[in-house]
Amino acid sequence: MIQTLFHRLGFVFLVIILQVFVFNHIILWDYAVPLLGVMVLFHTPLDAGRIGNMLLAFFSGLVLDAFSNTPGVATGALTATAFVQYPLMHAMAPKDAVENAVPDMNLMGKYGYISYMAILMLVHHFMYFLLEAFSFFNAMDLLLRFLGSYALSMLMALSIEMLFSSKRK
Repeated sequence: MIQTLFHRLGFVFLVIILQVFVFNHIILWDYAVPLLGVMVLFHTPLDAGRIGNMLLAFFSGLVLDAFSNTPGVATGALTATAFVQYPLMHAMAPKDAVENAVPDMNLMGKYGYISYMAILMLVHHFMYFLLEAFSFFNAMDLLLRFLGSYALSMLMALSIEMLFSSKRK
């Protein structure tokens, strides 16, 4: 249990470091920025409580906001995503899964897990860009930034997940 906790905290730390120092500096055509901080929520065990998920998301978002100069945006987006993630995870996980199982491609199947990732990332990006813009004044710009960042983030997250799922086997 302690080893799993340290492994999970190490993963959260790695995702935050990569987001702050690498992914925040990738900007394609002034619209697409990969926002992979939501990956801290992808591998939450089925038996983790909703409050624990939301606290993890809140503090991860707080650290991301502190180092990315986005006051409250990442925190709000990650916390809202964690609110949706818990019931989504239980709805999409197989009914015969053990309680401490972690959602991944082996447990949920390739397409089930990709759907799970896509929905979480959609909620996260929608909330992130809505909180960042805080208005619909320039709706086309908001839509282009949302779609570009969502597509780039999904592509990068799928690449990372495929890489690590092949190493787990």
